[in-house]
Amino acid sequence: MTYLGDHTKKSCILKSSNFKVKSKCILYNGFSPLKIKSYSKNNTGVSLQRYHTERTNQLSYYLAGLIEGDGSIILRKGNREKTSPKIVFTFGKNEMRMYERLQSILNTGSINTEKTGICRYSITNADAVINLINMVNGKFRTPKIIALYKAIDNLNMWRNANLSKLPLDNSNLDSNAWLAGFIDCDGHFSIKLSGCYSSDDSDIRGRVQCVFSLNQSEVNRVTKESNVDFMTKLAEFFQVNLNYKTENSSTFKEPAKKIVFFAQSDRKHFIIVSYLTKFPLMTSKHLNYLAFFKGLNYLGKRLTREEILEVRNIKNSMNNKRTEYTWDHLKDFYV
Repeated sequence: MTYLGDHTKKSCILKSSNFKVKSKCILYNGFSPLKIKSYSKNNTGVSLQRYHTERTNQLSYYLAGLIEGDGSIILRKGNREKTSPKIVFTFGKNEMRMYERLQSILNTGSINTEKTGICRYSITNADAVINLINMVNGKFRTPKIIALYKAIDNLNMWRNANLSKLPLDNSNLDSNAWLAGFIDCDGHFSIKLSGCYSSDDSDIRGRVQCVFSLNQSEVNRVTKESNVDFMTKLAEFFQVNLNYKTENSSTFKEPAKKIVFFAQSDRKHFIIVSYLTKFPLMTSKHLNYLAFFKGLNYLGKRLTREEILEVRNIKNSMNNKRTEYTWDHLKDFYV
């Protein structure tokens, strides 16, 4: 099934390797007070192998989250003002397979890799841009809606697109796939080990923490609008507090002011797992989520030597330490 018509150009191809993920994961013991059970043929508990994806219209929500995360809506200036706006997704080369899959679904756009390793999936055809805006219109939740409105103004003026400016979506975050698209861009899963679980040289009692975090710039650099309101809503959904931090930026002269939250307690784990079982991730962060999910089995108990080595191996296969990937989950894309 394709969505935006045949506007596809040749793209660069990244060969995948053969990373294998075990087909079964058992929910960790700490979930039992919350009455979540591992799935079997005889019960209806939560399982990573049962994606209850509500497919109807979810691709649109997922794309809205993806655009608001790492996407850009770019208008041409000066003599090129009449040229159609373009929508560009920026990603690392490890995500090539996911964006090739998305390109095949939308049936439009081109993928290019820069010398720096940064990749861009660009949709420039006017009809495809109009169709994509129709898909995501009314599903935005962040200040990036201002860029969407400017694109709508341009397309209405020069293309007679007759697009309406729909308001921000205020539906429940767990009712659609928007958050999955947004997490695929800006979410982060990690496992933290301390004490003797981290180092054999330590005599301190060990501890395992499974952490989900999400951060944003305090002010959107393009729209100049504050991200605090929508990040507050996300924090409320995960039942956590917002934190503010300042860090040096390699891209901009001024230090970057960030808003971040961390979710690492049983209740927060329950919220994350419940949502992502229903609306799974599509980038390689899905693999980090699987590792995070496995790590939940090691919380709240004294670990044996074998278990310590197991959780260390899981931790050392995540994020920038990951060297192998699998993309079987793309078969379950939102189509």
